[in-house]
Amino acid sequence: MKRNSTLFSIILSIVFALFIIHPDAAAQENNAQTLTKEQLALKKLEDNVQKNQDKVDKLMAKLAESDSLINAGNEMDQQATENLESLEKEYEAYTKDMTAQMKALEKSKKKQSDEEIKAIDKEMKALEKEYATGSKEFDKKIAAENKKMIAAENMVKKGLEKEKLNKPLLKDAQKALEEAKLKLEEYENQ
Repeated sequence: MKRNSTLFSIILSIVFALFIIHPDAAAQENNAQTLTKEQLALKKLEDNVQKNQDKVDKLMAKLAESDSLINAGNEMDQQATENLESLEKEYEAYTKDMTAQMKALEKSKKKQSDEEIKAIDKEMKALEKEYATGSKEFDKKIAAENKKMIAAENMVKKGLEKEKLNKPLLKDAQKALEEAKLKLEEYENQ
């Protein structure tokens, strides 16, 4: 029992000494709570600014993505258009060449014997088959370029829709960010 009372008296002496050495220890506790409230209010305002800044950044990224979709779509459309023009010129030249060959064969038929005419007819049929095959190849290439143009139009449309959706959201987020910055500035200037 004596041991417990000795221990108790030692602890009591230490606490008493602390109050003598630091008489405003209790007052500091109240100050710490006041500062903590101020710090919490400041932190809340700073967090609000950061949250709004993050929102603005995300929306800016979405707008950049929509712009890149629009640009990529326009570029793809331009390339497909150029390819189509080139293919049309090639096809026109191909058709002209085949027509010239057919006319030459037809013209050569007039002054030939029956056997030579049959050989020329075979040549003409082979040429017609070659022309049909070539035409199908051009049609496939043209269809592929038309698909690219449709894909490009869809990309542009998707980009414009995203832009239309995110621009008002960005304006609202920027407004909220400015308001949060103002509140923080007002609080800091108090």
